[in-house]
Amino acid sequence: MEQSNKASGRTVEEAAAPSPSAAENEVLIPKSDRPTYELARPVFFVGFMVAGKTSVSRRLARSCGVASVDLDGFIERREGKPINQMFVEIGEDGFRAMETAALDEFAEKDPMLISCGGGIVLRPENREILKSKGFVVYLQVTAEQAYERIGDVSTRPNFRDLPTARKTIQARLPMYEDVADVMVDTVGKNIPTVAHEVRRALEREGVLCQRR
Repeated sequence: MEQSNKASGRTVEEAAAPSPSAAENEVLIPKSDRPTYELARPVFFVGFMVAGKTSVSRRLARSCGVASVDLDGFIERREGKPINQMFVEIGEDGFRAMETAALDEFAEKDPMLISCGGGIVLRPENREILKSKGFVVYLQVTAEQAYERIGDVSTRPNFRDLPTARKTIQARLPMYEDVADVMVDTVGKNIPTVAHEVRRALEREGVLCQRR
């Protein structure tokens, strides 16, 4: 896929670092009495951590007048604690159960842009929800790029070092590709460029439609 380094705006690296604040973890509903566009079905963003899923979905939400939510942020806000603390207290299995419940909850709501955590594809039931209840956008990132984008690895319980990240991405790759309806490479691209590519794909597939 052709890369662009000249478009204006933040790069994926600049936009994909820390977790959002509590105030940003709520569902984002753009201020508009009559949105320009509407979604025919939920749109799920998947990919390894710091691929830019939340930043891209929020930019699309603002430009198209549709709602968006960051699934990890929603869980953190509801539980009142960061994900790395949940991993310590209830283990990964406990967190994954909450993640599945949240995913299923938003899949049944009015269609919106849903940014998912990097490990959302690990559970078969999650992959079934993604494939059967919405349109899946897979944002691709390499382990090396992810490592460069992460400022503080202590906030990422599944990112210990670069070799581990490579193994994790390699193990998850078939699952990401299995659920994906469209794949977008984020290499060397800024958020506006990636968002534009995603928007064109959603319009082409009839998922993002202009209101009449």
